[in-house]
Amino acid sequence: MYSKSPKIFNFLLLSFLLCFIQISLCEVESNDKRFSPSSHNNIEKRALSAGVVFQYTFGGIALGLFGLFLLLCFGISFCLNRKAMSGVILSIPWTLLDFILDALFVKNQGKDVPSLYVPSIIFLIGPVIVNIVLSLMIIINEKKKGSTEFRRWFYDNSSFAATAAVLAGADMSTLKLLYSEIFRMKKFNAPFSDDSKTMILWGCVISSIIADIPQFVIQILYKREVEGDYTLIPFLKLITISVKLPIAIIGRVFEALKDRRKPDKRRNNDNDNNNDNNNNDVEK
Repeated sequence: MYSKSPKIFNFLLLSFLLCFIQISLCEVESNDKRFSPSSHNNIEKRALSAGVVFQYTFGGIALGLFGLFLLLCFGISFCLNRKAMSGVILSIPWTLLDFILDALFVKNQGKDVPSLYVPSIIFLIGPVIVNIVLSLMIIINEKKKGSTEFRRWFYDNSSFAATAAVLAGADMSTLKLLYSEIFRMKKFNAPFSDDSKTMILWGCVISSIIADIPQFVIQILYKREVEGDYTLIPFLKLITISVKLPIAIIGRVFEALKDRRKPDKRRNNDNDNNNDNNNNDVEK
């Protein structure tokens, strides 16, 4: 039963994202009608405003239902393994949704404010290239210098690791899925070394700096420029980035502080072991 849950999760995630793409295409069509000569007709204006209201309502309901589904998956994973990083079930789909909304924003509304068009493209494509390159470097380096257990895991799950590296283009935190231990599946239990996990952590910090913060600023500036002509995709994009940015910053700061304490613990353990060995030598 639980072995099928990731497949169901991926299917529903894909269906949800395709749904938003369809909404965006409807929005493009409505924008074209808005500037057509026939838009002077009162009946067509009412129909157009009703369509916009429907888009906002449907988008909000779909987002809410998808959030409930993620909470259900989170609960199942937490019950199966309380030590698992079940939070990735909530963070990764939200990250992918934020990335797709950003791409749709550049495609549909990018030219509404000419001064923001080029920065929008730069801060969309640039972080993707940086994240994918860094993800591949981490996985390849771990495969070369890591343990035999990781090589064995990579041999069995190479396609899954490659998919995670590509999806990490949206955000480096996607790589945490590989060692999250959710659903008690070996696929989500990659034996990464502590050094690789530290590199992933700092990759997440870099991703927030070069992607999330600039995109948030762009959305604020866009909202000020367009004022009344504010459509669905920018509205949802502003919501997703407003939720993602503070959670990402706070969470990654705590992870960095937690990771900083690990070397001190290792040194203390090494000192204790050395003291025990010295005591044993003295007794002998």
